[in-house]
Amino acid sequence: MHKLASFILWLMGWKLIGTQPKEKKYVIAVVPHTSNKDFVIGRLVGTKMRVNIHFLIKKELFVFPMGFFLKLFKAIPVNRKLPKQMIADVVSRIKRSDKFVLVVTPEGTRSKVKKWKKGFYYMAKKSGIPILPAAVDFEKKEVILGELINISDNEKKDFEKLIAFYKSVNPKPKYPEKFTYPE
Repeated sequence: MHKLASFILWLMGWKLIGTQPKEKKYVIAVVPHTSNKDFVIGRLVGTKMRVNIHFLIKKELFVFPMGFFLKLFKAIPVNRKLPKQMIADVVSRIKRSDKFVLVVTPEGTRSKVKKWKKGFYYMAKKSGIPILPAAVDFEKKEVILGELINISDNEKKDFEKLIAFYKSVNPKPKYPEKFTYPE
């Protein structure tokens, strides 16, 4: 399947830039997220990397027949009204697994937001796994992988490292009017 995904990405003109981590568990924080096409590109890149990625999606979408396919694609249902419980559930899944790669979008939505979600950060911290910053650039048709960020006891500095990576690669979103960096 990874060869097929590589071929499809090549046909579409997309490239993967950066080095894939050797770690078996990490969180990929992908920015920007302004389009459903982000998911398609991300799924193809994950398959190309031979990584069985998990992702979070609102529980309301887990109805037949879509729920079947979401589970097949390793989606994890999220009850947005109980964020602390969701974090605990995902941390438990990570700790029980030998391999676990979770893909998240810090914006939490395809709409423009001034504040990014931090649940992914707490999941990584409580699981003792690093965060891999990744950027999707629709102008250059590139998915750029950064360096792993090991979580410290300084949340502010960890987020500064994440934001610094995104600003350094300056990815162009599919819909620029829907993206901004957090305040």
